[in-house]
Amino acid sequence: MTPVELLQRLIRFDTTNPPGNEAECIEFVRGLLADAGCETEVYAREPDRPNLVTRLRGTGSAPPLLLYGHVDVVTTAGQPWTRPPFGGELVDGYVWGRGALDMKGGARCWSPPSCARRRRGCVREAT
Repeated sequence: MTPVELLQRLIRFDTTNPPGNEAECIEFVRGLLADAGCETEVYAREPDRPNLVTRLRGTGSAPPLLLYGHVDVVTTAGQPWTRPPFGGELVDGYVWGRGALDMKGGARCWSPPSCARRRRGCVREAT
């Protein structure tokens, strides 16, 4: 799956908050991380609003690096959209949709690619 395809998939999950309903999206990302060989843990105070944690261990010779984000988005109610906000359409080289310029865009950059780097032996020095 290319980064563009991943972003399109993430946008197609309607994670409008309230109420959030991120569980299906989080499970999708968890599956990608697991497929890339990463161990994952899911924590949830509310079942429909889980948090996903994965850790890539380094060698311990440098400070750790924390990457975090969210997949919930603000409402699109009452807003005029020229493209469907949860369509994830690719138009003229741009992916359109709620979250594309927010953390859904960020999440597609650091989640599965980080684990793929680990699988190839690219490990940070951090603990």
